[in-house]
Amino acid sequence: MIAYVINGVAGLANFSGMLTQQKPIVTSVDIAYFPEFSIESVQQQINALYQIAGIIAYILTWIGTVKMLYPYIKKLGKIKFWAIMGIAMAYYVINYPLFVLGYFTLSENVDAMMNILIFSMASLLSGIIFGAAFLSVARTLRKDSSLRKHMMIAAYGFVLFYIAGSATAAQAAYPPFGIVSVSFTGLSCYLIYVGLYSSAVTVSQDMTLRLSIRKSITDQTKFLDSMGSAHMEQELQSTILNIAKKNADVLTEKTGVESFNE
Repeated sequence: MIAYVINGVAGLANFSGMLTQQKPIVTSVDIAYFPEFSIESVQQQINALYQIAGIIAYILTWIGTVKMLYPYIKKLGKIKFWAIMGIAMAYYVINYPLFVLGYFTLSENVDAMMNILIFSMASLLSGIIFGAAFLSVARTLRKDSSLRKHMMIAAYGFVLFYIAGSATAAQAAYPPFGIVSVSFTGLSCYLIYVGLYSSAVTVSQDMTLRLSIRKSITDQTKFLDSMGSAHMEQELQSTILNIAKKNADVLTEKTGVESFNE
């Protein structure tokens, strides 16, 4: 998340600097313009930071996605699994080095649209893969599970985030292609944050509940050994329900996330 924040701040500064090089008024007779900056310029340094932070954030997200999908590797097949994840990694990460080396250029009008599509498809493919990872995990949970809902929110957030990040309005085209996609960045970040935060709270609450039940049962077992099995089971169920209700109310009040279903 730190890498994403750095990427976002640097990207905001980078594209704001590019927009200052555009005409104050863009009409239908104007063509998209991609300003170029010297390597020593501050603008180019900011752009480099933006790209590097984006690559680091992507690699870390890719590693997390692999860990989430790893239990499904047998079901998907090792070759298919690593082929999909490997292509996604190579396709996304190699874009920036190729651009720096001059294999892709946005200064030539003939190749501009094709190059934009090449860069955009890498982001779209990544968003779909990351979203699919969270959806795959969500499908293994109960349909009425709060964790399932939170994971699905995070999945849609990642898909929307990479779709929004695949475009830019810095080229100042007419009409302003990319402005619609960029406008969804805030919503996608909110969905990711809510989904991940709520999922973490739900898992944490579940672990806290398990520890509380284990401790309580251990303490009360001595007093229940002499009871009949039916009465003992009834007492344990009552104790567990009380602990669950108490923990749910406390954590819901602290976090604002309802992790347990009624």
